Amino acid sequence: MTTAFGTIIRCPQVLALLAALSVLAASCGGGSEEKTVRGLLTDVQGRAIAEVETLTIQEEGTGKVWTFYAQGDVGFTPSHLRQHMLRGEPVTVRYREQPDRLLVIRLTD
Repeated sequence: MTTAFGTIIRCPQVLALLAALSVLAASCGGGSEEKTVRGLLTDVQGRAIAEVETLTIQEEGTGKVWTFYAQGDVGFTPSHLRQHMLRGEPVTVRYREQPDRLLVIRLTD
């Protein structure tokens, strides 16, 4: 049987190889590895009382300003992070780079 794209592959070994490659590609997350940055919070915006929407930090050492977006639980509430901001206590942000934003994976003191 043929289609507009060529002959349909019916070989079980080829189909198994293609399935394994697609699983491997999906599990790699598109090459997006976790990274970390540590610094002082300069802004925290909450989506809800217990959920962070965005946060901005100034990196220790370099002074570079980073803005991160969150989805779900990141380890702290907005009010806890505001306490860090007021006291000048640094946080460490584990994140992943996405095409359009930096996504928080987890925050630690």
